[in-house]
Amino acid sequence: MAGALNKVWVRFGIYMALVMLLTMGIIVGFFFWNAQRQQREFLATLPPEVRVELTQLIRSGQQNSPAAVKIYTQYAPAQPQDMREQIYLGLVAIIFLGLIAAFMSARVFVRPLSSVIAAAIRVSQGDLTVRAQASNTSGELTELIVNFNFMADSLERLERERRETAAALSHELRTPLTILQGRLHALCDEVIPASKTEFLRLLDHTEHLVRLVDDMHTMSLVEASRLSLNCTYVELGAFIHEIVPFYAHRAKGYGVEIELHAETVFVNCDKDRLRQVLANLIENTLHYAASGGVLEIKVSQEGNHAVLELSDRGSGFADGEIEWVFNPFFRGGKSSAKGKPGSGLGLSIVQSIIKQHNGIIQVSNRPEGGACFRMLLPLAENT
Repeated sequence: MAGALNKVWVRFGIYMALVMLLTMGIIVGFFFWNAQRQQREFLATLPPEVRVELTQLIRSGQQNSPAAVKIYTQYAPAQPQDMREQIYLGLVAIIFLGLIAAFMSARVFVRPLSSVIAAAIRVSQGDLTVRAQASNTSGELTELIVNFNFMADSLERLERERRETAAALSHELRTPLTILQGRLHALCDEVIPASKTEFLRLLDHTEHLVRLVDDMHTMSLVEASRLSLNCTYVELGAFIHEIVPFYAHRAKGYGVEIELHAETVFVNCDKDRLRQVLANLIENTLHYAASGGVLEIKVSQEGNHAVLELSDRGSGFADGEIEWVFNPFFRGGKSSAKGKPGSGLGLSIVQSIIKQHNGIIQVSNRPEGGACFRMLLPLAENT
């Protein structure tokens, strides 16, 4: 019952029914009062002996007796005209009360909508800080205002993130492009000699730009919900065993040894996307936690999930950083992050790919030191 009363149309119907009952009561009361008034006026016009006779008839309940009708007919020939007058006055009263009820209903039900309309106009003009006022409403009108304000909050947050992303992307692109431009000008002006070492340095900056563009393309697919997966039946432990050797040599160049412990578990996943996940996490470790010297990769089973863990022995994340780790362009506030390569999109892409697989990714600092990324993927149904 309480839920039905929160419906606007139910409450509006109840209000109108109450107004109609009130109007009918007022009209009935008005007719009764007017009839009593006319009767008193009619009695005052009668001769004394006739007034006494009619009064006695009325008190005895014989106001419709032949004797009373005879008195009314003789002394009140204009009575039908008086009845028409009462009807006209009643109609006027109904119209007047109906207008009052309409304005009151409009005030109750339209005022919250007016607030939403005014706020929507300002939002369409670019003011994303405006919010609709709830006033004293309930039910569907309150839900409308709350949802509108929630929409406005989302738009404001998206606009803020868009500006931050544009600024971060501009910064990320500017650095390698500026270096390329300066070095190429120096080569053209023969300020620096053309050598294989210089060409390799320029190629490294070019590859950084390519990786940044690829990451931005992946993020755009995620935001547009167009990141497609080509899932196949995969034995996760064996798949990780195949991938790790491709990064072992690179890790040694950073002084990092990869330790792999893998159980046999089966999942349905996109191999290319999972390879991208592993590559981004390994690169993140090499850039920011190479000082630990060890990257441990584990594959195991936990309930109905396959667990993939990557843990390092570095310095871990600073206080308050973990909640921002998966935000686009987040690079951390540590001095160790300054000047490091990368777009700041790698971990955000990792989270998006894991979620696309209906999985969960968690990050924490290890008590012994270093960070641990823990991913849970649903086991394949036919295992």
